[in-house]
Amino acid sequence: MNPIILRRHPLKFYFFIFSLALFCCALGALILWVGVRSAERRENGFITMTAFSLFFIVLGIFSLYKYFRNAPIVKADQYQVTFNDTDACRWEDLEKVELTGKQPFRYLFSYQMEGMILQFRNGKVKYLFDDFYANLGEMKSFIQQVIVNKQATFAYNEHAADVQAPVSETFAAYKGNQFTSLRGIMLWSLYAIIAVMFILRPGYLEHINVPKFVFFFSLFCIGWYYVNSLLMNYFLLSEHYLAIRNHNLFWKKKLYRLEDIKEVTVETQGKMPNSLRVITKDFKSSVFPAGTLNDKRWLALKDSLKSKGIEVRNDSPFLSI
Repeated sequence: MNPIILRRHPLKFYFFIFSLALFCCALGALILWVGVRSAERRENGFITMTAFSLFFIVLGIFSLYKYFRNAPIVKADQYQVTFNDTDACRWEDLEKVELTGKQPFRYLFSYQMEGMILQFRNGKVKYLFDDFYANLGEMKSFIQQVIVNKQATFAYNEHAADVQAPVSETFAAYKGNQFTSLRGIMLWSLYAIIAVMFILRPGYLEHINVPKFVFFFSLFCIGWYYVNSLLMNYFLLSEHYLAIRNHNLFWKKKLYRLEDIKEVTVETQGKMPNSLRVITKDFKSSVFPAGTLNDKRWLALKDSLKSKGIEVRNDSPFLSI
């Protein structure tokens, strides 16, 4: 068989880590510039600002190193798996495998991310994280079929769980009110504050370049709307399907057959709201932040999913369900 080669995700890995590194280095450079200007004016604080500047620049470089180290290039065939083309482990030496679950991601400190663990008899332990790779589900399916179940052949259809046709079933909605949720308040209150400011003090516009202001302010408003709206999904559940919709981004839709779902998890990543991660039987993993759902609605969703035979894990430290 042809080897399976993992591909790092273009957005969740490359865009994220390079944006993080660029932000840290740019912030460090800005702090250093402010410190130099302060020194020129014979003001105190140059040494402190230089220390902060170096901290952020080093953090940006360290982030690149750490993320690339935690997302190695992986190749696998029926005989062995290779990490970064240098570290080869034979499948016959595999001692333990967990294809789903929260695994420790080591950065400045260790925190939990969805992924898989491969432990070998020589003591080597490898973690591969779902969000870092575009095709980790394919490798998980290969390990399940060929390495664990000892099947002679490997078959994988990356679109097996995709549902495109409309469904004529009755759906129960699990959603909250965006105008009373934290994310909704963050989204709409900013616009309200800015509108009130210009209504009460229209003279602000007399001192700015109006065309440029309108252009850049419009870009900011669109970006603010889109980013916050991404965190406000909700869920629809019928007898045979789970659907994901969005309060504001009406074109974002996802539909799963319940029979294709292996398990779901409720999790929280950093400052993100509670989210539902759906893992299909072909090990494809997608996460849907749902900032408008309260604990009561999460509990109702969990009970409904479990009543239909779906395994539900609670990996959120802020939610008792």
